[in-house]
Amino acid sequence: MKIVVIGSGLIGIATAYFLGCRGHEVTVIDQEPGPGRGTSFANGSLLTPSMSEPWNAPGSWRVLLASLGRPDSAMQLRLRAVPSLAGWGIEFLRNSTPAIYRQNSLNNLRLARHSLAVTHSLRQEIDLDYDNAAAGSLRIFRDPAALERAVASASTLTSQGLRLRTLSRAQAVELEPGLEPIAAGLAGAIHYEDDETGNAYEFCLALAEQARRRGVTFLFGVQAAGLESRSARVTAVRSHCGRLFTADRYVVAAGSYSTPLLRSVGIRLPVRPVKGYSITIDTSGTPRGLDIPVVDDDLHAVVVPLANAIRVAGTAEFTGYDLRPNATRTHNLLGLLRAVLPRKQFDSGSAKPWCGLRAMAADGVPLVGTTRISNLLVSTGHGHLGWTMAAGSGQLLAELICGETPSIDPAAFAPTRFAAGL
Repeated sequence: MKIVVIGSGLIGIATAYFLGCRGHEVTVIDQEPGPGRGTSFANGSLLTPSMSEPWNAPGSWRVLLASLGRPDSAMQLRLRAVPSLAGWGIEFLRNSTPAIYRQNSLNNLRLARHSLAVTHSLRQEIDLDYDNAAAGSLRIFRDPAALERAVASASTLTSQGLRLRTLSRAQAVELEPGLEPIAAGLAGAIHYEDDETGNAYEFCLALAEQARRRGVTFLFGVQAAGLESRSARVTAVRSHCGRLFTADRYVVAAGSYSTPLLRSVGIRLPVRPVKGYSITIDTSGTPRGLDIPVVDDDLHAVVVPLANAIRVAGTAEFTGYDLRPNATRTHNLLGLLRAVLPRKQFDSGSAKPWCGLRAMAADGVPLVGTTRISNLLVSTGHGHLGWTMAAGSGQLLAELICGETPSIDPAAFAPTRFAAGL
């Protein structure tokens, strides 16, 4: 089959790789100058089945309303984004009831754990070098009540195979000695044993090269301007310069930009952009200060040790497609770094700020599968779990396209679960 994949981030590259392995003629197009240059470029560097809960937790609407006018809020709603969130927001809130939220968390966990297993298989089968480490992640708490709530909430996920350990203050410092300077203020921690770290951009580069070796063609600097259709089938992808790309199957894996692209064929995708930030500080020649990634529960962000660098990432800003950097958000991440590692001297002037648009589905569960247009498939809406779910989503979509028995039940991720427009 001839297949066009729109998007060369983590999701698109993984999909193209698995399709290429099956012998299909695959062309990937992307507006960026190379693979992984969008939201995948400087993300939080974590593969985290532990973070399978969607962002629309019960009561999250209060957090969003309280964020208006508060630049230090971890989750922030900008007034200018409200009109574009109207219908999506209703669906977001409808899925925040305790029962639906719990089920969606379990759905995410299934895909996350499956995807991590697929990622492990990829590392064993092909040469993937992306600074991987498998020490887990450490979520620290300053409030004993918050720790108790987190442990109780995690019981839903542990019943489905998520491995974790609840640690006392002393045990947390024993696992990560870099926390000793702030130990007096800690109530305890949770060690999520299955989480991993790595450089997502390097993963994209390595997997794209493996895809090329399997015959996949990558065309960069090509912006998909719209889809053309006839008789309930896509007939071509129209590029910004008027060039047409034709195929038997079309896969839209363009992250947040999948939503406006699919409007051209009448599909109303319940996915909206949520801006996230990171800073990366070079630590070449000096100790990093941490050996295990630390998730600060109070500040809702992560500090991740990488090869010769420390990355701090977090915050969620509902601000539409605005990719302009916000200095206040970057300053907040620097404040988190100082709060976690107060004695470590970092050159904040060398910090490389970055922001990207996470594609967030209205129910917090990704959309992976077919649409009402027979030869059009999508894979987007992975939110904060894009890298965690990338390999599994790519494999699943390839299986669906090829008519194979899926390695994981696709029903919970089917785009058609949103009846209107899909």
